[in-house]
Amino acid sequence: MNVLLQAGGWNEWFLKLVSDVQVSVLESIKGLITAIFSRLPFLVAGIIVMFLFWVLAKMIRSGFMAATRRAKVDTRLRLLISRMLAGLVYTLGIFTALTVIIPSFNFASLIAGLGFTSFVVGFATKDILNNFLSGILILWHQPFHIGDYLFIGSNQGKVEYIGVRATSLRKDDGELVLIPNGDMYSNALTIRGKGAKRRMQLKFNLDYQADIEQAKTVTFEALVRTQGIVPEPQPNVYVADLNSEGVLVTANFWLDTNENRPLTVFDQAAIEVMKSLTGAGYELFPPGSMIVKQPDGSPSPANQPAAKKEMFGE
Repeated sequence: MNVLLQAGGWNEWFLKLVSDVQVSVLESIKGLITAIFSRLPFLVAGIIVMFLFWVLAKMIRSGFMAATRRAKVDTRLRLLISRMLAGLVYTLGIFTALTVIIPSFNFASLIAGLGFTSFVVGFATKDILNNFLSGILILWHQPFHIGDYLFIGSNQGKVEYIGVRATSLRKDDGELVLIPNGDMYSNALTIRGKGAKRRMQLKFNLDYQADIEQAKTVTFEALVRTQGIVPEPQPNVYVADLNSEGVLVTANFWLDTNENRPLTVFDQAAIEVMKSLTGAGYELFPPGSMIVKQPDGSPSPANQPAAKKEMFGE
C-alpha cells in the first residue's frame, strides 16, 4: 500500500512539473512575442535610419570621387579615402540605429569601454598601421611612380605595384621583392624616372707597362658594338686609380631599362670588352694576384715571402 501511495505521489509531482514547464515556456514565448511587437516600431525606425545612412554613405562616396576626378591624386588613394568615408558613415549609422532600437544603449559608454582595448590592439598592430599610413602618404605625395627604378638599402628594381601596405620591386634578375611602405617612407631612396637611362660601370685592371690609351680605345669600341648600350650618351672610359693591382680602368655606359635588362647588357658588355682586350694582347689582372717585380724581372725581396706562400697555398 505504501509503495502504491509513493508511486502516486511521484506521478502527481511529475505531472505538476510538466505543467509548470509548459506554462513557463508559453509565458516566455508570449512575453517574447509581446516584446517584439512592442519594439516593432523601434525596429522599423532603426532599419529606416540604417537605410538613410547607407544612402548618405553612397552619396558621400560618389561626391568625393566626382570632386577629386580632376585632382592630381592617385586613383587608388581616391578609392581608399572614399571607402573609408563610406565605412565611417556606415559605422555611425549602425550605432545610431542601435540607440533608436535600444534606448538604454549608450554610445559614449561603449567608446570609454573600448579605450583600453583599442590601446592594446593599436600597440599590437603598430607595424601594420605604420605601413598603412605610410602607404597613404606615398600615394598622396607620389614621390615615385610605377615604372620608376628605385634603390633602397640593399634592394633595387623597377616599381611594378604601389599598394597601401607594400610596394613591389622587380629586381634585375627577375625576382619580385615586397618592401613594406614603412621602410619605403622612412629610408633614403634613389629614384630613376620611368624610361630614364641607367648608367652601369665596368672596372678592370691593366699592367703598368700596357698601352693604356690604346686599351681605352679598344674598350670604347667594344662597348659601342655591344647590343643594348644606347649611343647617347656615349660610353666613356677613364683611368680611375693607380694601385698595387695595376691601372684601374672604369668604363661607363648607359642602357634603356624599358628595352633591356641591366644584367643581360652588363654580361654582354663584359664579355665583349674581355674578348677585345685579350685579342689585342692585353692581360687583365684579377684583384690580389699581381706580383711586383724588379727591373731585372726577379721578385722584389718584400714580395718573396708572399710569392712563397702563394706557391705552397699558405
